[in-house]
Amino acid sequence: MKEDYPKLFEPINIGKVQLMNRAVFPPISTNFALENGRLTERFVRHYERRARGGVGLIIVENTSIDFPEGKHMPFQPRIDSKAVLKDWEWLAFEVHKYEDVKLSIELAHEGWKKDGVDYLSPEKIEELVEKFAYSARLAMEAGFDMVEIQGAHGLLVNQFLSPLTNHRDDEWGQKTRFAKVVRKRIAQECGWDFPVTIRLAVDDFLEGGINLTMGREIALELAKAGYDMIQADIGLGPKEKRLEPMHYSQAWRAYLAEKIRPLPVPVAAVGMIREPAVAERVLETQADLVVLGRTLIADPDWVKKVAEGKEHLIRRCIGCSECIKAVHDEKGPIRCGANPNVGNEEEITPAPEKRVIAIIGAGPGGLEAARVAALRGHEVHLFYETFGGQLVLAKVPPGKDKIGWLIEYYRNVLSELPNVHLHEGMATKEDVLAVKPDAVVIATGAKPFLPCSGERGLITPFDKILRGEVKVENKNVLIGGGGLVGVETAIYLSQFNNRIKIIKRSPAILPNVERITRGYLLRELEEKGIPIIVNRRFVSAGEGYAIVENTETGEKEMIECDVIVGAFGMRPYVPFVIDGTDYHIIGDAKSVRNIASAVREGYEVGKRL
Repeated sequence: MKEDYPKLFEPINIGKVQLMNRAVFPPISTNFALENGRLTERFVRHYERRARGGVGLIIVENTSIDFPEGKHMPFQPRIDSKAVLKDWEWLAFEVHKYEDVKLSIELAHEGWKKDGVDYLSPEKIEELVEKFAYSARLAMEAGFDMVEIQGAHGLLVNQFLSPLTNHRDDEWGQKTRFAKVVRKRIAQECGWDFPVTIRLAVDDFLEGGINLTMGREIALELAKAGYDMIQADIGLGPKEKRLEPMHYSQAWRAYLAEKIRPLPVPVAAVGMIREPAVAERVLETQADLVVLGRTLIADPDWVKKVAEGKEHLIRRCIGCSECIKAVHDEKGPIRCGANPNVGNEEEITPAPEKRVIAIIGAGPGGLEAARVAALRGHEVHLFYETFGGQLVLAKVPPGKDKIGWLIEYYRNVLSELPNVHLHEGMATKEDVLAVKPDAVVIATGAKPFLPCSGERGLITPFDKILRGEVKVENKNVLIGGGGLVGVETAIYLSQFNNRIKIIKRSPAILPNVERITRGYLLRELEEKGIPIIVNRRFVSAGEGYAIVENTETGEKEMIECDVIVGAFGMRPYVPFVIDGTDYHIIGDAKSVRNIASAVREGYEVGKRL
C-alpha cells in the first residue's frame, strides 16, 4: 500500500512540473521504431502501457537530434524535423490519457564512431547546439512535459565532459561548456519553465576519466546552469556497469546518486532497483527519485501493484539479460524473459468457451500456460513433480537467486486463481485422463543427456549436483560440457574447494549467451582458475580418469579426476502422449532453449486454448 512506501509515493517537482510519485521509467532502447526513425504502433503502445501502470515520469528512449549522422542504434527514433512532429504528438496523446503521468524524451547524438569522425569545428559544435535546442522545441510542441539530455554512456555530451575524450585547446575544451550552452539555448527556445534534465556520467569507471569527485563538481555546475534533475549514471566505462547481469546486487549503482548529493535539484538513482522495499530505502538515504528500467519492462504495473498492496503479484525482473541480447546482440526488437507481452501489449480476453485444460509440468512454460488459460476462464489442472521445473536448479549457482523470483511470482498468482487446481507428484496418463481434459499441454521440460551408457555410473549428472543430492568437496572435478550449464555448475562447485576443469567439444565458448553475461562468466572462471579445454570429445570414463579425444587431431588423452560431472546437454522429455485430445508440446519438451522461449510458448498456447 502507499502508506507502506511514503517516500515512493510522495510527489516531487522537476522544475515547475510536479510528478505524482518518485518512480521514473528511463530511456531504454526498444528497436520498435522504423529504420528511418519514424514511430510505429508497437513503439507507441509500449510507452502507453507503461503509463497505464502509474509511473510518475516516462522518459522516451535515446532519440536522435541529427538523423542519420548522429544515430547509434539501427532502429533509433528521430526528433529532428517537423516531418516527424505528428509521430510525437501521437505518442504524447496516448501517454497523457493517464493525466498524472508526465512525459519526457532523451535527446542524443552519438558523437564519435568506431570508423572515425571528423574533428568538430566550432561551427559544427554550434550547429549541434542548435539541433539539441530545435529537437527540444519539437518535443514541447508535441506535448512533452520536459526533455532529457543524454550525457552518459560514452555519447557526445559525455565525450565533451570526460578528460579521456575532450582534449580540445579552444573554449570547448572546458568540459562542461557544451552541456551548459545546450541548456541555455533550450531555454531560449522553450523558456526556463520548460524543464530539462540530464542523464549524467558521474563516473567513467576508467582510469583518467571522470571520477566521483569530478562527477560531483560537474553535477553541481550543471544544476547551477539550470538543469532541473540529474540521473546519476556511468560514462565511458564497460557496458557491464550499466547493463548488469543478474549477478549484480540490487541498487548497487545508487551510491552514485548519494555521492553527488546534496544538490539544488533532485537526483535520481539508477540501476537494478527491483523491489519496493529497496526503492524506499534508496529514497530514504540515497536519492530523490528511483529509476525503474528493466523493472517496468518485466512488469509495467509495478507501481500500481505497490500502490494497491499487491507487491506479491509483481513480476520482478530476474536479470536474465534477454532484453539486452535482443536489442544489443541481435539488433532486433526488445523482448523479456519474464514478460511475454513486451512488444505485444495486448489484454488477455475471456475464451469463447470454457474448457478443462490439463497441463503437465510446472516449469516456466507450464506455469505461464496455466496463468493465461486460467485468466481466460478455463478450468486448469496443473500436474507437476517440482513447482518451477528447471528454474529450481537454475537459481542455485552463485548470483542466480533472482531466478527464484519467477517461481514466487507464479506461485502467488496461481494461488489467487480459483480455477487452477494443483496436482503435485509424478503424473500418469490415467491421472490426467481422470480430469477429463478438453486439451492437454505437455510442458515436461528436458532431461540431462549422458554419453557412454555403459559407464553412466561413473558420471554424475549436473542436476544431482545442483539439487544437493551429491556433495562434491575438495576433489579433482572434470565437467563434460562447456555450455551455460557446465560453466555455472563449475562456478557452483568452486565454492567447495574443488579443483575443476571443463572440456568442450567445439571451440566456441558460450556462443548463445548474451555478450555481457558471457564476459562476466568467463572472468569468473579465470579468477577461480577454472580452465576450459576446447576441441575435446568425451570418449569414456574409468575409476579416477576420463578419456577424451582431440577433435582436431584425433589423438586421445587421459585426464585424471575424482569426479566426472555430466553437463553434455539436455534432451526433450515427453513422458506420454494422450491421443484424441487437443494436444500441445511447449518449452524444452518441444526443443531445448531458455526461460524466455518457454514463457513465450506458454503464453501463446494459453491464448490459443
